[in-house]
Amino acid sequence: MNDYKITILEYAVKTGFSNALIFSGYYGDGETTDLTYTILVIEGPDGVILVDTGYDDNEENKKLEEGIGMSGYQNPVKVLSKIGIKAEDVKYVILTHAHWDHMGGVCLFPNATFYLQEEELTGWIRTLCMPKEYDTLKVSISYSSVRDLISLIEENRLVLLNGDVDDLFPGIHIRAARMGHSICSSIVIVESDGINYVVAGDCAYVKDNIIGGRRDGASMPNGFGIGSCYNAIQSMQDILKYANGKIENVIVGHDPGAWDQYESEVTEDDLHIAYVKR
Repeated sequence: MNDYKITILEYAVKTGFSNALIFSGYYGDGETTDLTYTILVIEGPDGVILVDTGYDDNEENKKLEEGIGMSGYQNPVKVLSKIGIKAEDVKYVILTHAHWDHMGGVCLFPNATFYLQEEELTGWIRTLCMPKEYDTLKVSISYSSVRDLISLIEENRLVLLNGDVDDLFPGIHIRAARMGHSICSSIVIVESDGINYVVAGDCAYVKDNIIGGRRDGASMPNGFGIGSCYNAIQSMQDILKYANGKIENVIVGHDPGAWDQYESEVTEDDLHIAYVKR
């Protein structure tokens, strides 16, 4: 039986996101939802595995950060050091998708091999080549992170996935989510001590996307995606299925509810650490 240690590390926050963006089609009376920005650390027999990188503080990423109005940013390398992990210790990175806040730190981990869906990379390159009339599709992409990712090819540190993968590492499985929030996201299933922990990436911003913004069980996609609401809802229902119907075993990286659900602490810089499984 696999035994993985799973930790969520916060590197930035955003207070007061409009529910028009959190819940597609649900506007209410101006309600807002707070979001957290995190990386996930998996420790096991194959070493340190990250799910997503966060972003570094280059000029392009800082402009994207300012555009959203985030606060409290700490470089992901500094955040990792809080649990005793150095950037050089990271052996593998599974990128759920190519958006800047998930892939903008590729350059931070010099020894890591990176995994991304082939359709995600080629689809975004194709999209980035489209004329300015399509620029709305590109607002979540950092050009520098795409360049950094492609540069890994020369070092043989980029592995492109072709859809679903069983046992990418023992008990860690990948399921493809196509044309919802992104072009082809990776949902990560971590089997540990008989429990399926399911990492949603941005297929959901908060768990209420999956179980319903009105808590009625009707999935509500987040309000910005390159694909369709139909596909987004299907992916969320798949996530719940992968977790054997247990929403408590779904890890949603932007959901600050993790700090209440799991054993957690607040560091001296007011960022959170949650210990999903020690």
